[in-house]
Amino acid sequence: MRKGLFTLLSLVCAGLIWAAPAPANAADKIGIRFAHSNTPSDMDPYHALVTKMSDKLVKKLGADRIEIQEFPAGQIGSEERSFQDVQQGILQMTVLAVNNASIFSPSLGAFDLPYIFKSVKEFDDCVDQNWDLINKRMEAESGTVAIAWHSQGFRITNSKQPVAKLADLAPVKIRTPNNPIMIGVYRAWGTDPVPMAMDETFNALQQKVVDGQDNPLVSIATNRFYEVQKYITEPHYKLWTGPVVVNVDWLRSLPADVQQAILEAGRETTVEMRALLDKQESASREFLKEKGMVFCGVPTDEDEWMKRAVSIWPQFYPQIKNLEIVEAFMKTLGRQLPR
Repeated sequence: MRKGLFTLLSLVCAGLIWAAPAPANAADKIGIRFAHSNTPSDMDPYHALVTKMSDKLVKKLGADRIEIQEFPAGQIGSEERSFQDVQQGILQMTVLAVNNASIFSPSLGAFDLPYIFKSVKEFDDCVDQNWDLINKRMEAESGTVAIAWHSQGFRITNSKQPVAKLADLAPVKIRTPNNPIMIGVYRAWGTDPVPMAMDETFNALQQKVVDGQDNPLVSIATNRFYEVQKYITEPHYKLWTGPVVVNVDWLRSLPADVQQAILEAGRETTVEMRALLDKQESASREFLKEKGMVFCGVPTDEDEWMKRAVSIWPQFYPQIKNLEIVEAFMKTLGRQLPR
């Protein structure tokens, strides 16, 4: 565990804990509506994350003082809708893919740049060393902050036909999130992506509106994409990453000890989810093999995939607008910003 991870001093310095008055009736239970898009299961990271957060908050504050209500499986709407509901105070928390959050906080586009993270550890290091900066930009751009982060592994291509090299991808219609950077990556690879919400993807694959999609192994398993797709190719262009997002005004309206408990629970959950990732990814890989999926491995020409993908970075700097996070990540990783 990294030194000083949970110190109250660091939270105060980050400006996230404000001294807020206690509610008129301090005994009133604080209800937290926490929405996400996944169907709860033993393999589902979203559900695991909600459970960990809930257990930690009850342990810190007591079940009579705080309660998390889980709204899974897109009951509230898409991930984008849930983010907006947090902004508007309809929800208190949501967890979502960062590529859906960057629509509302453009600086988070740093996480969407292809091949920015070559390993999960690089992502962990960038988040740990730049936590306060990330939240500073999120608050300025969207009125939200991230209280936890997690990864689900690299997004991989799941398609109706084998893809072993870049040329094999050209005729495949791939569903992508409605994220300009991710759309740009597939266009750089010579195919025409189809932007679509996650909750529409299974039916689109089933009805052959699209030929494939990309997601981590865990997501392919929990969303049952193995029923409508057969082949998996494993480029390492984008690590799936996602924050747990809260409205900063709501957070600061809470009593100081509740704010502290929420922030500490988020940091602790971040660390514990790292240990869970390897287990869930390995279990998902074996599960998908049992379901008959064919793993085609890493593309034989991934150097070309990387070259084309990284070449588009500069064209998206204006969309990201503020490059503080990108530049900070480059410093953490010891690399130069592509120009």
